Amino acid sequence: MAKRVSVDRWLFGATLLLVLLGLVMVFSASAVMAKDRFGSPYTFLLRQIGWACAGVLAMLVLKRVDYRRYKHPAVVFTLLGITSVLLVAVLFLDRSHNTHRWIRVGVLSFQPSELAKPALILFLAFFLESRAKTIDDWRHTLLPAVLPSLLFSLLIVKQPDLGTALVCMATTASVLFVAGMELKYLGYGVLVCLHALYYLLFLVGFRRHRMRAFGTQWGDPLGEGFHMI
Repeated sequence: MAKRVSVDRWLFGATLLLVLLGLVMVFSASAVMAKDRFGSPYTFLLRQIGWACAGVLAMLVLKRVDYRRYKHPAVVFTLLGITSVLLVAVLFLDRSHNTHRWIRVGVLSFQPSELAKPALILFLAFFLESRAKTIDDWRHTLLPAVLPSLLFSLLIVKQPDLGTALVCMATTASVLFVAGMELKYLGYGVLVCLHALYYLLFLVGFRRHRMRAFGTQWGDPLGEGFHMI
């Protein structure tokens, strides 16, 4: 007889702790701006609390669904397709804060890049389930597994949103490592990504200025040569 799997209390508790820490960080970063714009330092905090409660509620609902229902091809590839369409569509919408990250519907808004994270996890779990013995076959397993992540990351960088793109790549690498991929392939991937990361950090104007501002604030620990880049 199948045994019902109980809730991992440590994982659940760690998730709630991260949510609470995130709320503290949001309040710390937005209190002054909220007070200046809206007359209350709690405006953004209350908004974030509402979304946090909605997320926890969604988690409680989804955990009651048998996870095996998610591994149907129609579910996996529909989610990948919707995410891809939204990531492309957001590039053609009006800019918000000089970026193309948000889709706004009335008073509601969301970032399609946030949908990319669960979509990649679901796809990788589905794709790698039957390929445990061929996980190191770069042509038939690793390359097809990495392609959606590369596509999503390129579209997200275009928005631009380098941080979320790095999270997508790190998520993909983590799942592949847990699935049994040899470390040498992870090393190859890091070497390739380092070249792209160098360009995106030091040769793109606004990111270079941010790095310079950070270096200047802390006594320019990166040296004068850094300012010459």
